[in-house]
Parts: sequence; structure tokens; C-alpha cells
Amino acid sequence: MIKKSILAASVAIGISGLWGGAWADDAPDLEVISKIRDEGFNHSQVMKTLHHLTDRIGPRLTGSPAMTQANEWTRDQLTAWGLENARLEGFDFGPGWTWESVDVRMTAPRTDQLYALPISWYPGTDGPVTGEVVFAPMKSKADFEKYKGKLKGKIVLVDAVRPYKDPTELNAEDRRHANESILRYTEGELEDVSAYDVPEGAPGDDSWVSYKSWGYYLTDFLEAEAAAAIVRRSPRRNLLIDATGYQYLEGELPSIPAVRMASEHYDRAVRLLNEDLPVSLSLEVKARYHTDDMQSYSTLADIPGQGRRPELVMLGAHLDSWFMGDGAVDNGAGVAVTMEAVRILKAIGIKPKRTIRIGLWGGEEQGYYGSYQYVKNHLATRPAREDEKLKYMEPYAREFGMFPIAKKPEFDRFSAYFNLDNGSGKIRGVYAEGNAAAAAIFKTWLEPFHDLGADTVTMNDTGGTDHEVFDDIGLPGFQFIQDPLDYDSRLHHSTADTYDHAFEKDLKQAAVIMASFVYNAAMRDERFPREPEPREREEDLKKDEADE
Repeated sequence: MIKKSILAASVAIGISGLWGGAWADDAPDLEVISKIRDEGFNHSQVMKTLHHLTDRIGPRLTGSPAMTQANEWTRDQLTAWGLENARLEGFDFGPGWTWESVDVRMTAPRTDQLYALPISWYPGTDGPVTGEVVFAPMKSKADFEKYKGKLKGKIVLVDAVRPYKDPTELNAEDRRHANESILRYTEGELEDVSAYDVPEGAPGDDSWVSYKSWGYYLTDFLEAEAAAAIVRRSPRRNLLIDATGYQYLEGELPSIPAVRMASEHYDRAVRLLNEDLPVSLSLEVKARYHTDDMQSYSTLADIPGQGRRPELVMLGAHLDSWFMGDGAVDNGAGVAVTMEAVRILKAIGIKPKRTIRIGLWGGEEQGYYGSYQYVKNHLATRPAREDEKLKYMEPYAREFGMFPIAKKPEFDRFSAYFNLDNGSGKIRGVYAEGNAAAAAIFKTWLEPFHDLGADTVTMNDTGGTDHEVFDDIGLPGFQFIQDPLDYDSRLHHSTADTYDHAFEKDLKQAAVIMASFVYNAAMRDERFPREPEPREREEDLKKDEADE
């Protein structure tokens, strides 16, 4: 996921006049906050929940049997805690995929055991595949021509080698991703990014479209050339492996095996080839597809509000994960925190004005499948773009930014959505997504948690989490600011994403704050304030007219 810059508390100074005025009734109920803190700090079950998700169920790739197990377990656990109407909501996805084992060895010019994992949704090998290695780096279709007729029966290394850079030579943002220590935001760092990042240019999804589509184009080319196998380079260092793959669409599954190799082993093979030394590999992968149910699912459950037609406050996190680790910080941590938040609220016996609904989403890693299907089922729909370049894309990408937005009856009853999906770091504040009224309210709601390090409100937005599907249709959707820890540098989509890297104190703090925000939103006199409704940009209208 992508994290944008955060804004320090001083950003809200410009709207401070609002805090004592229209939203004075948003002062939190400190008696309830004390009960939330007591339950969350002294009787927490957040680590027990995380342990079950990660150590017992393990990685939860969308469409896999483990994801189904996680759906069913979370549904039953929420029911056991007293939530009502716990259920699964399906969305069309395609085949699931699991792997059993992988063995990759260098057989020439010397023998060595190599670190590699199969890329998700690529087939097994049906026995060892052996062959000569060819280095054929490709990054666009223009590169295909130079390798035509040269790859038959070869094991092909397709990624360029990136030189390792001294972290001291990197800019500040890149250093955060390269530094492997545990990182926490300092007050100075929060203040350094206090200026609002004024939007420039039009929002778009071209980079995501190119990234997801490229895997299909590359695989199609190598299959046509009758290559024996694909070897890709892990984007991680220190023998950590990220083996994410997006070629999951029914009817478009690869027929050629592929693995991601540790960057150090990959780079060594390239160096040997550059010295004109023949390199040979042997690789064997056992993997299988699951096609009994071509839908995948999200888990939902409610704490009912009062009255006949109460409004709705939601909280959520994505339940699916990649398969390299156990999906602990991405995003078992968010799931455990949101589940703990509703458990706390049930335990202290609240009677909310608005229904509180938890959503544990499937398919986030492939493109917000679960949360976007929820939006389409309950809140609003958008037309899809008919564009050849989007043939490999998920529904959200095909419908992003399209008009008109057709609202459903529940749209007007929706109040706010709160998300957690940036690792296991404690909450430092919240992104207000350009909503000035929300920023004023959040500043008030954070006051009881300054002693826990949460005091930053930003008018900036952030991307890469399920809150976007709500925000993009004009509904209040928010993601919390979290300490980075080693999320970006080591854990995100890597083999190290395990229970051991989750911080108990941070998860307890996050659950307490999330429970409080949800409670406050559920008890407001008025529905949560919204931004102006999205509308089509002038340049898009002119383009539509030209197309007609």
C-alpha cells in the first residue's frame, strides 16, 4: 500500500475557530472513554486474536481455503462477543491458489541452495524443471523484440538488477524504506510535514494499471516463446522475499511456472552470466488452484443502533493477506485492532444511537474487491470504463472516477468509516481527507489520548487502504496515522510478516483509540459532516464530448 505524507497538528490551526462553535457537542464522554481505556488496556484480547489469525490460520490469500477459514472464524468470534447479524458477503473473484513446497537450486557453475518462493497464481512444475539460465531484462513490450526466438527451453531472469545504495546517500523518504531499525515519528518530523500538500494535476491510476497489466503481457510473451520457467527478482534485500503476483483472472491463468528469488541470489546469477559463465538451475514447485467456489468473501457484523432506521458508522480492515509470511502486520494487526474495538464496546455495554458495523474485507490486496463490493451492494454504483488497457483490472480500477454516481437508499444513512491498515504501529493521529469539519472534530476526539502520543490531525489524504472506496463516492472514510516501525523496511509483503513483529502495546493503544472514535461517531447528534460531493472535472467533460 502507498502512504502519503502526514500533516502535523498545527495544520488544524486555520480551522481552530470551529472547535468551540458548531462542533462543541463533540466533546468526548470521558466516563465512557475511561471505561474503554480500562477494558482495552487491562482486559485486552487483541494479541489472542492476532495469534489465532496468524499462528493458527496463517496466510490468507484471497480465494484460498485459509481465507475461507478466516472468514468463518471471525464471523463466529464476533458472534461469541455478542455482535449481531454476523455474516459473509461474497464478491466475484476467480480461482484461489495455494502452494505446498518449492526447491530452487543452482547446478552450474557450482551447486547451491537458493532462496525463492513461487509467485502467486502461477502453476506448479509437475516435477523438477532444469535448464540453462538466460538474463533477459524486460520492462515494456518494446523489449520483447530483442529476445524473440532466443528463450525456448530457457529459465529466464526477467528483472534488471538494481544497485544497492548506501542509505546515507538516499533522500529522507527513501531512507525510511531502507532503514531496518524500528522507526517512530518524532514531534519534529510531524511538524516538518505540516504544510498542506495542494493537489496538482488530475488524479489517476495509470501506474497501478501498468503494474498489474505488465505481468500478463510478460507471461504471455514468455509462454509464446516456450520458455521453461520465469525467475523474478525480489524487491527486498537481506534474503527477504516478496512473491506477489496478480495474474489471477479466470481464463488468464499462467501456464508457465514462476518464482521470486532473493535479490542477493538473483544478482549473483546475473554477475556470473555477465562473465560469460553458463548458469543452470533446477526448480520444483508444488502448487494448486481452488475452483470449487469462484467467489471470495468479507466478514461483517453489527452492534445495532437504537430506533427503527438508525444511521451507520463503520470500522474495518482487510482480512486477506499475501502468502509469504503469516499476514501479521499486513493486515492481521488491523483486523485484530478493529475486532478488539468492537469487543471493547460490547464489553462495556454501550447502546449506540447509530448501528456500528465492522467490515473485515477480502481481496484488498488485489484491488479493494471486498470493500468495493460492499459499496456497490449498499451505497452507490458507478459505470465501468470500456477501455482495452483495463482488461486485466479489478472493478474498482475500471469504475474509479466515473459518473454518474447512482446512490442507493443506504447512502443517506451512512455516517463515517474508519480504517486501520498501515502495520502494527500505534496511532499518532488521523488523515481528514480534505474534510475541514472532520479535522476539527478529530482534534477534539484526540484530546483524551495525547498521553498516548496521538495528537496529529492532517487535512491531507492517504491512499492504499479500503477507506478510499468510501471517500471516492463522497462518503466520510478515514485512515489513521501510525508509527512506521519496520513495516516498510522489512515486513510489508515479505516473508518476515509474522506475529513476532507485532507490538502489543501499540495494538492495545490503537484498539482503544479506534473504539473511542467509533463510539463518538455513533453517538453524535448529527450525521458526520461530509465533503462536497464528487463531480466530473471540466477536462473530463470535454474529453467525453470529443469522444462522442
